[in-house]
Amino acid sequence: MVEAFLASPLPPRNLNLSEDAPLFFFHQRKTAGSSMRKAIVEAAKAANLSYFVSCHNFVPCDLYHVGTNVSAIYAGHFVWGEQRELSRRSVFDPATGTWHNPRHNASCLTMFRDPVSRLESCYYFRFVQERAIRDGHFSCLSNLKAREMRSMFAQGRTLYGRGCLNEPFRILAGLTDELDLASLSDSPATEGSALVSALALTLRHLSGCVPLVLEDPRSMRLAQHWFPQLASAFQQLGQRNKGLARRCPLTPRAQAVLQELAAAEQVVYDAARRRVDVMLAALPTEGAEPA
Repeated sequence: MVEAFLASPLPPRNLNLSEDAPLFFFHQRKTAGSSMRKAIVEAAKAANLSYFVSCHNFVPCDLYHVGTNVSAIYAGHFVWGEQRELSRRSVFDPATGTWHNPRHNASCLTMFRDPVSRLESCYYFRFVQERAIRDGHFSCLSNLKAREMRSMFAQGRTLYGRGCLNEPFRILAGLTDELDLASLSDSPATEGSALVSALALTLRHLSGCVPLVLEDPRSMRLAQHWFPQLASAFQQLGQRNKGLARRCPLTPRAQAVLQELAAAEQVVYDAARRRVDVMLAALPTEGAEPA
């Protein structure tokens, strides 16, 4: 499955972002995406492009649908499928008997982070800080026993009602039920029909996206190449929002439990990193005409 994903055709470049050929930045939580959204907004302003971005220009942060907003750039915690709203502007051409649908011209950008690091960040920022967990035992992830860690991540919810587990499946496969997402951590990443189906759908959608990887600064070159109008947004990777909650060192035991919980997400992350290598290899050499 992963090998087929890596061999899939690369997405087309978008050299002329517009309301009929927009960019969707699918922001996965705790991947430094907030910094990326800010950079995209600044680049959009400079390029005189319309944008609909969460937490900017009076768009609420707690917003997960694009609705009827018409823009050249959409960025937020949107899940795969929000592109369907573009189909509201589909036009039928009786001369050719075909539909012209801007949804088919939409581009995709998303960002990944090492799954264990992402889960640790989510725990301290979304649970300890935002949920004001002051208990000395639960405010330190390494204090928790394995069953307590599994319970906290399976049952814990942010102020916005979301969990921390398996974020790529939420965003790229459109799995929005927290119990469904948590169930993907119940078995190893190579088992379970639900997990196999979710992985297949996630990788199929990811094949049409430009992936950024927080741990691989080279991936920014991909966004610069695929979306040159926004090149200034992709000069450096965003800053991690570490929040205010004090973190204690992650013990090997705690890290092992996080790795277990993130086993499915790790498969997607590793595939995304390999896809970055494939796409970088396809970039034109310096001085050559871009494809």
